[in-house]
Amino acid sequence: MTKPIILTGLDISSSKISAVAAAVYGGGGFNVLAYESQPSKGIDRGVFMDISEASNSAAKVLDKLSAKLGRRPDNIYANISGESIKGERSKGMIPLSSRGREVTNSDILKCINAASTIRLTFDREVIHKVVLNFSIDDQPAVKNAFGMYASRLYCEMYMITANLNHIQNIYKCVNDAGYDLKEVCYSGIADGSSLLEDAWKEEGVALINIGASLTELSIFSAGALTYLDVISAGAKDVKVPLKENAEFEKIISRLKSDIEEFLKKGGNIRSIIITGGLSFLEGTAEILEERLGFPAKMGIVKNIQGNISSTDGLRAVTAIGLARYAALSLPSKTTPAKNIAQNISNKVVEIFNNYF
Repeated sequence: MTKPIILTGLDISSSKISAVAAAVYGGGGFNVLAYESQPSKGIDRGVFMDISEASNSAAKVLDKLSAKLGRRPDNIYANISGESIKGERSKGMIPLSSRGREVTNSDILKCINAASTIRLTFDREVIHKVVLNFSIDDQPAVKNAFGMYASRLYCEMYMITANLNHIQNIYKCVNDAGYDLKEVCYSGIADGSSLLEDAWKEEGVALINIGASLTELSIFSAGALTYLDVISAGAKDVKVPLKENAEFEKIISRLKSDIEEFLKKGGNIRSIIITGGLSFLEGTAEILEERLGFPAKMGIVKNIQGNISSTDGLRAVTAIGLARYAALSLPSKTTPAKNIAQNISNKVVEIFNNYF
């Protein structure tokens, strides 16, 4: 049997820090090896208030995870959230030939690069480049243009950016804890990897994570993350009972406005999946379903296997999702043409950064 690759998801949030180590096998198997969690300090609403306290909290979790594994965790992927996270659409086009020719892998990568070029202020950085679709000449959008004849190739993307100092502080938090951080990932993408079926992403699904101090809305449609919003309010701002609660009403109002904006622009939503601390309260899903107008239910981690209970699986949604996101970023052993097509289907295209 091929030796597995060990990947670590590190969820750094305002209420807790959780870590999951998982083994990924060549055939695509994903097995949780260890889980560890404890309350966090020095973080509020996704922002570091005391980097030393946050780093100490991360060190305790990773050290305990290391003891369970019998080895130091590596290939660590951490989440990033907060109001600094923004998403915007961008488009790019490259000419191919006046008489048309077949679209190659190189053309696809060049077009992605062209669509990825957006103007950013000096204090922001791109953390995800999500391919939404391609189109050739003046024809309707397609998911994969490889091998088609065209004179021009177009690409539409969803670019996710964050404050540069915020990103650097996450790296510093993990580094000061004595570990190396490989990459940061937007929490909504990680949660989607844990909770959402591919069919739901195709149909249109709104994933709502109501955490301790932040609420994240991540909308997936046609298989890709196409809209996001991070609200600086969460479970600790909401008092029970939930009905007619002023703070909860503010969160719902913002979510409703976001969803209406998305739908007006031609987006599609069939259902709502909720996660986070407030999702455990009775009545949360029913209230959101009534107010937002779509079927809503609590998210359950899909296809979870290994050394973790179902209860801990609910608490470790983001950490598990980070490890699964990392698994998708591993180089494929398929041929280059198939590999490009597969990654375009998955929509998350960080693997293409190596070509830019």
